[in-house]
Amino acid sequence: MKHKFVYISILIIGFVCLSCEKREAYYRFSELQEDEWSKLDTIYFDIDSLSVLPNVPYDVTIELVNNSDYPYQNIWLYILDDFESQNFTLEEKQYELADKLGKWHGSGFGSLYQLPLLYKKDVVFPEKRNYQLKVVHGMRDEPLQGIEKIGLKIESTEN
Repeated sequence: MKHKFVYISILIIGFVCLSCEKREAYYRFSELQEDEWSKLDTIYFDIDSLSVLPNVPYDVTIELVNNSDYPYQNIWLYILDDFESQNFTLEEKQYELADKLGKWHGSGFGSLYQLPLLYKKDVVFPEKRNYQLKVVHGMRDEPLQGIEKIGLKIESTEN
């Protein structure tokens, strides 16, 4: 009887934890040629109307994959989106990729590191239509070395 209670308790806790997880609505990566990113190379993400529901809150994250050749502790990104209206809005964001001692943030495997960079929290898409997000780097290097992939993840925050 005692084992049954423990087993049922574990199942209930597991279901509660699973129901609290964010639901992934969109997750795509764009690979950069030869790990170089030119300022002329705009990364486009086309989000179709089936991926996101209107009036549901979402967290929008830029997923950055860099290698150990990336020469800086941070990165500046220019991000344009048409989430709130059909006109694009521009945001300039600075993200820290490594601490002051050079230890990379995020998860790593070999010389690659992936870091989720929160772009917007609790975004509500106002209508059922296709949306777009564009990313350009704002660093001085041309081309920027050490960035392998840029991704976009959109997760529902509703339970």
